[in-house]
Amino acid sequence: MREELRAAEDDELEAIGRLDHAVWLETQAPLQPSSVAEHRDEAFFIERVKRLPVPPLAVYGQGRLLGFAAWADNLLGQLYVAREGRRLGIGRALLQASEHAIWASGFDRARLRCLVGNHGARSFYERCGWCCTATITEDAETRAGPVPVPCWEMVKELTV
Repeated sequence: MREELRAAEDDELEAIGRLDHAVWLETQAPLQPSSVAEHRDEAFFIERVKRLPVPPLAVYGQGRLLGFAAWADNLLGQLYVAREGRRLGIGRALLQASEHAIWASGFDRARLRCLVGNHGARSFYERCGWCCTATITEDAETRAGPVPVPCWEMVKELTV
């Protein structure tokens, strides 16, 4: 991968929030109740990225933000790749770097939640060694309050 993968700087968080929103609209919003999208505009995503407990990892190529990943404790909460960055190995690189960062912070197991119906994402995670352990209901955060959405709970045992 010729792209640059690194921890994001504070002045890059707004661009990451915009990418989060754009890719979410494309890949996640169609799988969720319409009440979620009604209360998740671009500003919502920018604010959410600025509140992350750990600086997200970002991938840049040719001066453009191509993807990012973010987590809290051992829960990988976001991994999004811009359309022009797909099929370049960016998703796998972000996933591996996130797994390593979670492991380095003291966890031997990582978790993530994948929306039920997002078969492409689930297949990607399974190809990378993740296992679906349950179907759960997660509360999607919105400005109007939480909205329940079905998710696949996925886990991976981490090693050096």
